[in-house]
Amino acid sequence: MKFSFIIFVLVIFSGCTSQLWQAPSYQEKITGFYAAKDKKLLLITGTKYSYVFEADDLLTSSLEVSRHIEFIPTYSGFKIDRNNQLTGTLKLVSNRVADKKMLEVNNIPLDQYGNVALEFNLKGKRYDVEGDFPFQTLADDHYVVIETPESGVTKVGKIVVTPVAVAIDAATVVPIAAFFGVLGILNKV
Repeated sequence: MKFSFIIFVLVIFSGCTSQLWQAPSYQEKITGFYAAKDKKLLLITGTKYSYVFEADDLLTSSLEVSRHIEFIPTYSGFKIDRNNQLTGTLKLVSNRVADKKMLEVNNIPLDQYGNVALEFNLKGKRYDVEGDFPFQTLADDHYVVIETPESGVTKVGKIVVTPVAVAIDAATVVPIAAFFGVLGILNKV
């Protein structure tokens, strides 16, 4: 009983260094969007904040047809700086495109297999939006992890604590690896 508890505690404490240096972030639930095609802007509303991005014609056209064609969105690399400037990548993929005529009319390209795979590098700003906009609400929940800037004091604290975290990782990972190595050898016997 004591031995299994010790193994459990060792597993829990392993990986301290990677957790320590993980960038601070928050998760935003996207609730809707509004594409202002004439101003080349994309307004996104979330549960915490709203965001305004520069948007080219292809992005706004893709979002307009998203009511008729099922796109699978992927959000990656979203980071915000101290001036509320936000960058990230939005990828829209659709493998089931029945209405190819709609794509042609909106100048949305197909790949060689007849699928849609679009990638947009977004640049914008975080705001508290006031006023009424005809936001299109999303049918499904969409969550985006946004990395936030870190203060200098926090970085100094991490630098001070890192040797301790590395020592804890070494003290926990090596015995666990040895334990599973012994189990592997005993399994073959």
